[in-house]
Amino acid sequence: MHPILNVVVVSFHHKRGCEVEYSHPKLTGSNEEGLPDEWHLLPSLALPDGVHNCQKDTIFFLLPSREEPGKSIFGISCYRQIDAKELINKSEDVTRASVQKAVCVLSRIPLFGPLKAKLEVITQAYFEQKDFSKVDVLAQMYTNLCDIFDENLTGEYFSSLAHHEISIQDLFIRFRHRALLLFKLFLLERKVLFIAPTGLRLGETMLAIISMFPKLLEEGLYFATIGVNTSDRNPKRPAPLDPENSTEIVIEEDVGVQISRTDPLKSKDSCGFPLSLFTQGSSFDPYLSIQSMDLIPKTQSCVLGATNALFAMKKDLFDVIVKIEDDGALVHNHIEFIDPALERVVSLTTADLRFADFVLKKVEEQMKASNSEFDGSDEWIRLQMKNYLLGLVATSRSDLQAAIPHFGVPFVNEWRRTKNHKIWVTNKHEDLTSVAPGHMFSEQMGVYDVYLRLEHAVNGVEGASKVIGTVNTAGKNLGNSIGETGSRVKAKFTNWWNRKATAPDGIEQAEEPNSD
Repeated sequence: MHPILNVVVVSFHHKRGCEVEYSHPKLTGSNEEGLPDEWHLLPSLALPDGVHNCQKDTIFFLLPSREEPGKSIFGISCYRQIDAKELINKSEDVTRASVQKAVCVLSRIPLFGPLKAKLEVITQAYFEQKDFSKVDVLAQMYTNLCDIFDENLTGEYFSSLAHHEISIQDLFIRFRHRALLLFKLFLLERKVLFIAPTGLRLGETMLAIISMFPKLLEEGLYFATIGVNTSDRNPKRPAPLDPENSTEIVIEEDVGVQISRTDPLKSKDSCGFPLSLFTQGSSFDPYLSIQSMDLIPKTQSCVLGATNALFAMKKDLFDVIVKIEDDGALVHNHIEFIDPALERVVSLTTADLRFADFVLKKVEEQMKASNSEFDGSDEWIRLQMKNYLLGLVATSRSDLQAAIPHFGVPFVNEWRRTKNHKIWVTNKHEDLTSVAPGHMFSEQMGVYDVYLRLEHAVNGVEGASKVIGTVNTAGKNLGNSIGETGSRVKAKFTNWWNRKATAPDGIEQAEEPNSD
């Protein structure tokens, strides 16, 4: 089957709200303009919440499939607003000062990045006509997309295409070491909300995290949308965490076998990828509108994005809220753990910080040099994350008491409770047997590790006063305990903070430790 399903125009009517205005090929559902019941949320997903407050946006979303119940399809919406006075041909429905519309493309496969650039150009051309009755440009776009993306998209070419324009580099620059923390958090199958002022910022952030998991973006989201992962009875929340209790958990193999039999992701490679992160009650939606809020309690776990601040007020629905604030000059990111125990479970170990710092420095070096070297590129980061994940599962399976603490004993124990871990370790994957357990950055702790820990702590707080207090206290204690070395670390830390505060566009470079 051809991957491109439909091109759809959604408009905002001052009385009827969001509604489908045009579709090509014509939708064949039973509702207005042929909207099918399975896609009843499409109008609210295509136009951002608070539609009057933004001039343009791009939104990535998922919908239930009409052809294959239980599966998902993928959508991208390009929204624009125009002054009604500029229109050459006004319809009777235009009664207000501005007109809001979105052009959407629905596809059977995830093509978020490749479709984004093409859709933004066509949407701009559609609006520049200043006559929305002229839809030939949209029909022509559908034909062109069908020619470009045919049914033969498979293998490495499709994988490369699916990751196009999804920047993991930008994720590391903005979240720094905490990008690894978010990666680990996704493995624990908790309820995580990302909230940002725009749908584009949400989509870019969430898809970048997804793309760090091998094959998850291109093959692992076909059963992910909340529309196919809800239960009539509210699922039980996970038992309260006790990070102090590091008792080893024994995996019940028969339970893993049973879950594996019902796992809809049957096609996996020789390492067991993609992981079954978003199936069987666990959902992923890079954008949800306020109309979908009542579905959240009906999921076992979810990772979702929203622009409506009302989501963040419902803290009882989530375990973690990731706030992305964009003031025009800087992007501020804050991770709020509703349960402090979960924060301790997912916290980065010293080895984790070394690994994240290694990746971050390579990214910064490549971006500073503006070259096309492999080291530091998105593809290189994905390779590093794959090796990290393989080392993690090999360590979890081996039960080596010396290796598990490098990933965090509470984290490994909590991960062992999840569906994705049980399915992964229960099935036989030939290439996993050759993976050696252990963390790539497990070494003796040094002074630079203290510096890394301080930097990580500062990036996790919101108030500058907390930063100053940390610098002063840490510097004083280090100076008292390890003399001149502590003073040098304090000086390094202070220099780093000053550099962070004055760096353009919120980007600061990680500092190499001096040889002395």
